Amino acid sequence: MSQVFTQEADQLNKTLQRSEELIMVKDSCDVTVSSTDTKAAVSLQASLQAAIALVISVSVASADQAERITQELLQTTKTKQVTIQKTVIENSKNVDVTTTDTQVGVNIQLLLQILLALLVNLDVL
Repeated sequence: MSQVFTQEADQLNKTLQRSEELIMVKDSCDVTVSSTDTKAAVSLQASLQAAIALVISVSVASADQAERITQELLQTTKTKQVTIQKTVIENSKNVDVTTTDTQVGVNIQLLLQILLALLVNLDVL
């Protein structure tokens, strides 16, 4: 009697990045405002997941087993980043303001650690 096992897994990958910035300049002159908002988590996370899947598929002989391992490692990935900045400049002269909002998720650190652990275990590093 042979048994058939079917694996069903919902892979969840949620990334929410939201930035709100309010810069108010009132009754001022010679004010320079520079604002930078960089979000890198989405593309970097996808790249790391692809690298992990590639390393596993190259190192495991069975394609089914490689898929199962990859699913288990990457089954649930969630990133939520919210930044709210408020800058008020009032009754000022000759003011330079620079704001920078760089959001790179903690998730990326975890994925990088998984990738490095895989590479070390395979004696690649």
